[in-house]
Formats: sequence, C-alpha cells, structure tokens
Amino acid sequence: MRYLTTGEVASRCQVSVGTVKNWIEAGKLEAFRTPGRHFRIRASELRRFQAAFGFGAEGESPRILVVDDQQDFVDLVLDALRDLVPGARLEGACGGYEALLRIGSLRPHLLVLDLRMPGLDGFEVCRRVKEAPATKGTRIVAMTGFDDDQAEQLALTCGADAFISKSAGLATLGRRITSLLDGDAASAEVPVSRSRRASPRRARPAHPAKSARRARP
Repeated sequence: MRYLTTGEVASRCQVSVGTVKNWIEAGKLEAFRTPGRHFRIRASELRRFQAAFGFGAEGESPRILVVDDQQDFVDLVLDALRDLVPGARLEGACGGYEALLRIGSLRPHLLVLDLRMPGLDGFEVCRRVKEAPATKGTRIVAMTGFDDDQAEQLALTCGADAFISKSAGLATLGRRITSLLDGDAASAEVPVSRSRRASPRRARPAHPAKSARRARP
C-alpha cells in the first residue's frame, strides 16, 4: 500500500500544503501521523477524494490570469504564483482591453485584477466578466495600490469575489487565491467525516397527559 506526503498531495491537487493540512484537520481527507508527527495519506484515499469531487484530475489544473497596467507588476505576481500555486497555468495581461482578449481565449478559473487602470479599468472588466454567461463563473480577486476606502465596496458590487490591497503582500494574495480555488474544487462540499454525519432526529412521542388533553371533546 502506497502512502503520500502532504507535499505530494498538494502537487497532484494544485494547491498549497497548508490547504491539504486543512482538509485533513477538518476530516475531509483521511490521513495518519508518523512517529515524527508528519501526515501520510493512502493513495487509494486520494483517488477516492479526486473521484468523488473531481478535484485535481489530470488536465484540470487551474488557469489564472493576472491583469495590471504595469508589466513589471504582472511579471512579479506571475513569478510568485508559480511557487504559491504549483501546477497552475499562469498568464498575464497588461491593461483592461488585453485582459478581455486573454479571458476569451484562456477562460481562466481565476482573475487577479488591478482596479485602477487607464482606459478600461478593472471595475468595468469585472462587470463585463460577471455579466457574460460564458465567464460569470470566473473568480475575481480585485486589487489596488491606492489608498481608496470606496474601492473595495465598489469592486464587490461589480462582482469581485475578494479584495486585497497590494500592500498586503504576495503571500496574502496567494492564500486568497488558494482559498477561492479550493472553494470551487469542493463546491460539492466534502463530508466532514462519516463519523461526524448527523443522524436523523427521531420524532418524540407525545406526552400521554398532553395527548389526553388534546383528545377531550
């Protein structure tokens, strides 16, 4: 019987090791600990998980498009995501108009979108993506480097699924992306565990005295 490390499971499912550990601790993925306190997962358990929830199957690696009007920032985010979201197909677009062209060809699962761009800004891109039937399921992480208290609310109103400030850092962006991708992959929601499933409640019999009172003419 073959056992996998959390790193191997993460690579096969295109998520972070932390996400795999969260699945285990929540009872979503069965595992055991070695004497050194490391998790090990049976290969058959991973196959069950993938078959049941369509997660991490071959050819289903997440597609992510990074959009910003600064090419240097696009390249920086792409480099970071190669480590933060291993196995993902990553592409970049410089500006809102190029983003719409790339979205049509790539059909990304997730869009990292700068809001404040000249020409076609991120708010309008967000609206168009969410209004189109072919792309409305695309997850959008909206970003801005400006100190703008209204940007978050407006982005969410336009359909963004999450908002972060660029000052929060790339690690925070990676965690937010992983969280959204995991939510899509587990949209059927994995049962916590067989032992934790709630048993159906049995109807309590009526109290004799109360039944007798109801029976009086």
